[in-house]
This record gives sequence, C-alpha cells and structure tokens, in this order.
Amino acid sequence: MSMFTEDFDEEIRRNPGAARVQDQSGAESKPLYATVKGRSCLLLLSVHEGDYIPKWLDDAQGRPLGIADPADLDRHIAIDHGIREVTRLVAASTQASVFRATHSRLVADINRFPDQSDCVAPTADGTHIPLNSALDPGGREARLGTYFHPAIDGLKRFVRELADDHGSEPFVICMHSFARELAESQHPKRHDVCVFGYPEFGPSPNLDLFVRILRNQQPELIIGHDEPFSARTPGLSTPQGYKRLASPTSFYAVIERNNVLNHFALEICQDLIPMRQEKLVWLAR
Repeated sequence: MSMFTEDFDEEIRRNPGAARVQDQSGAESKPLYATVKGRSCLLLLSVHEGDYIPKWLDDAQGRPLGIADPADLDRHIAIDHGIREVTRLVAASTQASVFRATHSRLVADINRFPDQSDCVAPTADGTHIPLNSALDPGGREARLGTYFHPAIDGLKRFVRELADDHGSEPFVICMHSFARELAESQHPKRHDVCVFGYPEFGPSPNLDLFVRILRNQQPELIIGHDEPFSARTPGLSTPQGYKRLASPTSFYAVIERNNVLNHFALEICQDLIPMRQEKLVWLAR
C-alpha cells in the first residue's frame, strides 16, 4: 500500500475516506484523526503525534490556547516528538494499520479519560493554559464533544473494521515518546525505552518476548518492562506515587475487546530519536 512509501498526509489527501471525522467548529477542515489500513494484523496507535491547534482556539493576541511562551508549544506537553516518524518506520516494515491523531493533546488529550483534569489540561508541567483553565463545565463538555468523543468513536470503529477484515482482533501497539526531563521533576528518567502493558491481568508472553528481544539487540540501552510507566484499568487503586497510566485508547481498543494479551505500549525517550535514526530499524524487525 502507498502509505509505506509516501507521507501519511499525502495518503489522506488521495483517500479522504481515511479521515472520517472533521473538526466540528465549522471554521477548520483538518481531520481529528487519520486511519490507513495495512496488510498485516498489526495496529499502531499514535495519538500524541499531532501538534495542530485550531485558529479559533487562539486568544485575542493570536496565541494558541492563550499560552504565553510559544516555546511551550514545542515541548512534550504539546506533542510526542519523533513518534510520528518512528510509527511510519514501523508501519513501513510491518505493513501495519495506523490510527494517528492530528491535534495537540493540549486541545483534548484522547489518551486520558474525560473525567481526568488533564484531558483538557488547565496546566501542564508548569505551563498555564488560559483557554483551557477558563472553561466552565459547559465549555469543557463542548470541547470534549468536538475533539475527544468523535476521535474515540473513530478509534472504536476502526478497530472493529480491522477485526472484521482479518477475522480476529488486531495486535495493538500504542506508540509514544517521552521526555527524559520535565520542568516539574527533579529526577530525570534513566530509562531509554519502556515497554508496558496491564500488569493486573498477569503475565503477557508477547510483551515478555518483545522485551527480551529488545534487550538482546540493544544491550547498551536501558529498557524498562512496566517501568517507568505501566497501564491501568479505570478505577484501579494503586499505591501512593506508583506510576500507572489510565489509557482510554488502549482500554477501548484492547481491554473492552478482551484482547489484553495482544497488546503493549512502546515509549521511547525523545533524546534517542533525532540522533539515532539509523538505530531505529531494530524496532521494526
């Protein structure tokens, strides 16, 4: 398929059916997400790769979401740097299907549940987001209705279509990158890569095997298994300070479909990606 040799945006332009949900504001035409079907039963979810913020979400001074320092829009709070390119590389090698979000997580983070404050974050890693913090409950629901729920509905529909096409559930990998250092943390992450799933469901042979392969192929990297991140189901109680991520994209695409053993999330430290493009081929083997 042409997605493996061309830019995703070109694929979307030539196949508008891949972009099923349009911005509901009436002022923009950029799709909320894009989908491209591959030949394999692998599905890559790349929901933090987008950096688009609609113009109607600028303040009176023309600042996106009212954010005072434009440099904040280039930080991890707004985009997972490099993961779009990594996702494309893995898709090209494996002929995977891809679901990718186009909008910045600062508009509405579809990898947070809507009742979480950082789904429409009033602040993010020390940065104030005025047009988010000013939302009343009705305004917040309107934002979710425009940017969150249609994207989640599109994800669910796409997974159903792939399952129907292949006659079985797809193997789902959630693609992310992370910042080694955050403004509000004094402890840089020592890990280079993290592979994680849902530990409360017990061992996952596929995840365990993938971690072993990565560690054998890249012994110089610190590859974490369910650390420094791991997923959790909604409502799960965890000890104070225990880092668990409530991930609606994997919850709706995997847990609700009773497919937990055919899933893991891949987090790559952003400082590896721009300097080591030639080393990323090990991800797609």
